[in-house]
Amino acid sequence: MARLEVTTALLACLVFTQVTLIRTERLGLGLNNLGALNSVEARMINTIPTHAFPSFVGSSRKISVIYFYKRGVRHLGTALRHFDEAKREKKLKKTAQFAKVNCTKDPAIPHCSVEKSHHFVYIVSQGLVKDAVPIREITEADVIIYRIFQILLDKSLKKIKTAKKLVALQKSVTGHQDIIVSYQMEGKPFERRLFLEFAMDHQKQFMFVVTTKEKIPRILSGGKLPSIPTTWYLHCVEEKEGSETCRSTAYRGLLRSDGLLNFIQAVKLPNVMTFSDQDLTTCRTLGLHVIYVFTNTEMTSEATEVATRLGQAFRGAAGIMVTNLDRISKSRLQAVGVNMTREVELPAVAIQANGHGNLHFVGGFVAGSLLERLQTYVTYYEALQVHKEHQTKKRKTDKDGQGDIVAIVVNKDMVNTINMKHISTLTDKTFSRVVEEERLVVIVFHLKWDVRSKAFMHSYSEASMELTADARCNVTLAQVLCDDWTDVCRLNSIAAYPTVRVFTEGTFLKDYKGMLDTTEFVNFVKLLQMEAPIEIKSVDDAAAFIAGTSPDLLKDSAHTAVVGGFKSRDQEEFKIFKQAARDLHGYFVLGAVTDEKLAAEVCSQFDAEVPCAVVVKRNDDHQQHKVFQEDAVDTEALINFIQVASLPVFAKLTVRSFPALSRMNKPFVILFGGSDSDLGAMGKIAASEQINAVFSWMDLNDPDKLAVELLDVYAASTDIPALVMVDHATGSICHYPHSGNFDLEEIKAWVEECKDDNVVKTGKLLEEKWKPVFPAKGFLHRLDAIGDSAKQLQQPRSPSDEDEEDEGKALAYRTQMVVQNEEKQKKEEKEKAFDEKQKMGRDKHIREEKKQMHNEGKQREDAEKERKSKEKQKSKSEAEEMPRDEL
Repeated sequence: MARLEVTTALLACLVFTQVTLIRTERLGLGLNNLGALNSVEARMINTIPTHAFPSFVGSSRKISVIYFYKRGVRHLGTALRHFDEAKREKKLKKTAQFAKVNCTKDPAIPHCSVEKSHHFVYIVSQGLVKDAVPIREITEADVIIYRIFQILLDKSLKKIKTAKKLVALQKSVTGHQDIIVSYQMEGKPFERRLFLEFAMDHQKQFMFVVTTKEKIPRILSGGKLPSIPTTWYLHCVEEKEGSETCRSTAYRGLLRSDGLLNFIQAVKLPNVMTFSDQDLTTCRTLGLHVIYVFTNTEMTSEATEVATRLGQAFRGAAGIMVTNLDRISKSRLQAVGVNMTREVELPAVAIQANGHGNLHFVGGFVAGSLLERLQTYVTYYEALQVHKEHQTKKRKTDKDGQGDIVAIVVNKDMVNTINMKHISTLTDKTFSRVVEEERLVVIVFHLKWDVRSKAFMHSYSEASMELTADARCNVTLAQVLCDDWTDVCRLNSIAAYPTVRVFTEGTFLKDYKGMLDTTEFVNFVKLLQMEAPIEIKSVDDAAAFIAGTSPDLLKDSAHTAVVGGFKSRDQEEFKIFKQAARDLHGYFVLGAVTDEKLAAEVCSQFDAEVPCAVVVKRNDDHQQHKVFQEDAVDTEALINFIQVASLPVFAKLTVRSFPALSRMNKPFVILFGGSDSDLGAMGKIAASEQINAVFSWMDLNDPDKLAVELLDVYAASTDIPALVMVDHATGSICHYPHSGNFDLEEIKAWVEECKDDNVVKTGKLLEEKWKPVFPAKGFLHRLDAIGDSAKQLQQPRSPSDEDEEDEGKALAYRTQMVVQNEEKQKKEEKEKAFDEKQKMGRDKHIREEKKQMHNEGKQREDAEKERKSKEKQKSKSEAEEMPRDEL
């Protein structure tokens, strides 16, 4: 009876779990999955007999982990491998038991009849389902292991969602017990497992709290959301009983069991230590950064005061050591691995990462500035360790992508479908009609299997919905699938995928060359619907255009305006300005004043004379406008000026801004990890335009960690903030030696010295690191020549041949469009002549066929008569030759 009750209870729990946990999944397996299915089924045997199942799931000593095998589940082979790996986990040997039930061979177990029970791995405690893990989420064994740990911890683990709950927990344990809080992120099962494993070992010493809500870590980290799973130690024992909050210390390292243990020991150390070999060894053993406050006897009091503030801020992350150089010689410091390789003005502060390696000195001796710069360095160093570990343990998760980051992301995002409601699909029959009939048509040519095409189609879909919802936009968005309609794509000379092409009133206008994301593409389409250039007729029009409030579409689609003032429309400079407006149509909005009096008034606002061309930048704090001042005026020079001048004079360097900044063909001067004051000082230097270089900055705290990765390449052991000059023309790298001292003359002299070929550079870019990554590919030729694929692989074309062919295609396409426009005027006459000719041809063809049939019939009749005549003659001859007796 007891076994029956357990079985019935588990069956009820399974049914309830399906109702509450099942997510929509696509069922069925493709042909390429049949081999995997057969392999799984061959290996799937019952590990527990039917009669023993009730006692297995009803065990009071162990957690039971069960999978019910049927058929029709994607990724099952991978999930079961991780299931077996979790079963072998040593930490679970005494606390968990695993079993598989093959419902195709032993359907007697009642749970096999539960709908979709084979889509989950069930974690059962004493006959009750505690958790159901979807098969598609089991991407590694840690997904199962951390969920088991959660159940084993039970009430010892507090899960919170609100700040109010966190305050209540702190208030309940002040004066008695410290709290360890973990912010757990989605997609990080390894970090979750490590924290819960640590909690299993120390649950009697501390209260463990977990949260997945972003509000809690923002409160604990002072408003900033951590980019990696983070842990905080709340010092509640030190607080008075009844206090509502406890002072917190953040664990800044990689989330590892030994790291957490060292962190807990580190928070028990004194905030400030006087330098000694023993304390230095303790810091290094615990893996702490060491912050040295160098001083002399005279300034010891000031140094200790600053050290105290640093100790409070970096408790548990760094050991603060006041080092009096009057009492400790540099040779002694060198003997213990503290090398002061340069003279510094005392007092001074330096940090040694993990207590080893070079000293990184921090400029200035003001507590607030020191805290900010030291925190930037610590954040950079920890992010660098995370980056290096990810590079070391990088897994090849996508076979087709071959490690390509775009391929990996796209294939992970397969569950998100693309909404094609507002996008027309064109064929060889509909392409010409749509292009000719619609006023403005934007067409993306792409391949269904190409990962970059897939990535852009998400943005293209979002853009289609945004543009359709905007009543001001009148545009038709369409697509051509080049793997289905190779002839259409070849006719349009498509050589790279995706290619976005714009047609207006049946004529090719231009290709979209911007970033393949939603916002930039939407802005491009909106700007295409404005005049090029916009005509400015009054002072009010000019003011609204410069402010970005008129035309209406300009409000949310551009941060830059280009205004030109001319005496009349016949002026040569206006014609150049007009051509530039057409060439830049979609990327920049240009407005022209062609009344001499109004033009003089507009140009005078920027201290310029008629004719003038001014780039107005509404998003640049250091340079609000720039006047075109070159003597030689032509369209190419004006376009180049607009593209360069539209960028902030001290721009944030990102993947978006780099292509435009690189057009200047100047060395890059990049500031890494600068404070607000550092950014302000460098911005003024950049705005002075006294140094021939591109000034930019990068934030080491950005979630994508691009700045961390680049700084590691450019200057792995530099001080923070770091100023680096990179010349992509020569591949040379120079480090600014005076970190934190950003003086115009100092930087000017340094840049000139770096440009000197005789000066030894501090680094060199590897050539393969700065070549184009993805050259255009002639996929259509590959699609149409599949039969010769082996020959193509044996004798691949050189890149130069392919580039020449692509240029030839582009030229052929433009030539074709010119011819098409000329032929369009003669189309009706040609169609009429063609119809008449076709009719005449059909009639002639019918007459010839009738004549041919008549001739063939006559020839058959003549042949038949001749055959009969010959047979008759033959019979007569044989009769004459016969002997008389036979007659």
